[in-house]
Amino acid sequence: MLEKRMVCGLVVGKQLVHIGVSSAAPGARLKAGGQNQSMSRHAEMDALRYLRRHPDARKASLVVGRLVGSSAYGNSRPCLHCIRRILRFHPQIVAVTFYEDGKWTTQRPEVCAESSKLSAAERNLCH
Repeated sequence: MLEKRMVCGLVVGKQLVHIGVSSAAPGARLKAGGQNQSMSRHAEMDALRYLRRHPDARKASLVVGRLVGSSAYGNSRPCLHCIRRILRFHPQIVAVTFYEDGKWTTQRPEVCAESSKLSAAERNLCH
């Protein structure tokens, strides 16, 4: 089985300032079925932790990637919860770049949100 790993770079201006990675560590608390669920830490949320220590950062962007094996990319559009959290708490994020259907795409967060879905783990909770 190929290893899959999500990574997210936080770019402020033209400088990469932080790289977040997905992990099994508890992430954001999500309401699901009337209970608080802690899925995992998504790479986007891990990258955005930088902004807590640097609240003066402006015009930042995220580059989200899914590494599949050692040299391939997989679809990496941010999940619905991540993009909603970005819209609500991180107005300094002006662009999100992700890999989808064989190409890299850059969108404003509000445009990205229009097609974002629950993560696979969150979808499994609903079934």
